[in-house]
Amino acid sequence: MADQPQQQQPEPEPEMGAQPQQQWQGAVEARLPSTPAAAAWPHLAAFCSLHRYNPGIDVCERVAGDDGVPGCVRYVASRPPPPPPRAKDGGDDDDDDQQPAAAAAGVETWAREELLERDDARRRLVYAVVGSNLGFGRYVATMTLVDDDGEDVDVNAPAPAAAAAAGSKLVWAFECEPVKGWTRDGLLAYLDAAGKGMAERIEAAAAAAVTDIAVEDNAAAARS
Repeated sequence: MADQPQQQQPEPEPEMGAQPQQQWQGAVEARLPSTPAAAAWPHLAAFCSLHRYNPGIDVCERVAGDDGVPGCVRYVASRPPPPPPRAKDGGDDDDDDQQPAAAAAGVETWAREELLERDDARRRLVYAVVGSNLGFGRYVATMTLVDDDGEDVDVNAPAPAAAAAAGSKLVWAFECEPVKGWTRDGLLAYLDAAGKGMAERIEAAAAAAVTDIAVEDNAAAARS
């Protein structure tokens, strides 16, 4: 006797009144007043060198793929900060909502982040958190460097032309599911502080690179 075809079970109806999970979105900006986007981009584009520029990151290592190529995965980690002072009156400490549970417990925080897109022409990186102990679910961020005049300088322009450009700004945008242990305002405050710290360090690195080039040029001229 031939097997009877199995009847497909009907899919359950969605619950009445169910709402889709709210998404967090936001962006922060940090200025680099003396560094054009063209000079800052090589530092931001070094995807697996985040620890050099983000003051809150102590470790950044490539764990998969090639650095700077979409599909690359980096491991980033931060040592636990000292515990914040507690209110003497025993009241609730609002700061607990501004940091992940792991950090509040004095545990090293870590995340694995995958590079989704690198656009050298637009000076833009897009990455996603693919694992962490920070409470993240879906999280996608975009980091872009733009010149202060709002227009990108030609990436193929000669160095003097790029140097003559105005400063730039780092724009760090994100979209994610609500993060356990954080508030949206707390996440924005963290990114704002991290972005400003990165801008300062990138400016210092870009200035050092210009100085090194000048020293090499002077040495070459002296030898000729």
